[in-house]
Amino acid sequence: MQLSCFYCGKHLTATAQQLGGEVVCPHCGNVVRLPDAEQVSQAQEQTSEAPAHHWLTDSISGFASLLFHMAIIFVLASVTCNFSSGQPEGDEVGIGELPSVNLSDSGGDVLDTSEVEQSSETASLDELVADIEPPSSATSQMGEEVSLSQLLPSGAAGGGAGALSTIGGGGGAVGAGTTFMGVRAEGSRICIIADCSGSMEGAKLDYVKEEILEAVRSMSRESEFQIVFFNSQSVPYNMRGWRNPKRDLENVKRWLDTVSAQGGTMPVSAFEEAFKLAPAPDAIFFMTDGLFDDDVVARVKALNVGGSNKSKIHAISFLDKQAAPLMRQIANDSGGSYRHVSAF
Repeated sequence: MQLSCFYCGKHLTATAQQLGGEVVCPHCGNVVRLPDAEQVSQAQEQTSEAPAHHWLTDSISGFASLLFHMAIIFVLASVTCNFSSGQPEGDEVGIGELPSVNLSDSGGDVLDTSEVEQSSETASLDELVADIEPPSSATSQMGEEVSLSQLLPSGAAGGGAGALSTIGGGGGAVGAGTTFMGVRAEGSRICIIADCSGSMEGAKLDYVKEEILEAVRSMSRESEFQIVFFNSQSVPYNMRGWRNPKRDLENVKRWLDTVSAQGGTMPVSAFEEAFKLAPAPDAIFFMTDGLFDDDVVARVKALNVGGSNKSKIHAISFLDKQAAPLMRQIANDSGGSYRHVSAF
């Protein structure tokens, strides 16, 4: 059943069992209260019982209304307008002559400019440059030294770009990040770990693929991404290492068409792929629609060894909430967030 979100107006898909309950909008992330089945039935009956208007009846009534309003306007114009040719009403008012003012008259005051002097000494460009000391090559408290070639996107300087996270001791660029399935993640390096087990077959997997495309498409040019699906094993993106969202978007579309739903729900191998990336991700999206083994929580925590700069994992349970306690624990261990998406 197609319904509209109260907040963003986008369409939601809900089952008959979900009517009367609450769901989280996958587009804007707000909690939406769904109408119950009786309210939906009444709305449909009112729509079907609404009387139809005939074009001839509407045209005649509109023309009659036009004639009526024109007659009222004519009567009001006849009453209020004065069509006589006599003198206008009211007393004649004369405007006296204003005194002339000589704008060139300064009143005898003379502006003294003797105190305003222009310095005859002007510093040359060479002198200004000489006053600027070059930065030290040693690593400062603000971070490591970064060459200009490192600031270019990968491939622009004939090789791979260095990580911008070295500035300021790691972490993503200010304002960088993206949104996946209604959850926001900050950082310049984002990895998406998504379920493609047998239970994801059909519309669910198609929806997740569209969300992945939108997340990559909305990333800034300076951001980097990686994608790893999983079932009984990891299904990594066919281009290894950190990828540029603008250059790889078309290839991501083609690769997503090759991903199919099959196998079980074993996400550890996908996390191993994510934590092999260098530098480590600033944030990881982890979504599943099924339950996995309890030991996954401890194994993921052991892989995420970044200390204060460890990767934030944003866990998303999809339709099925069996894994909610485990997903919430994974998010809490990493300083990330948890959300359940109950409709799409």
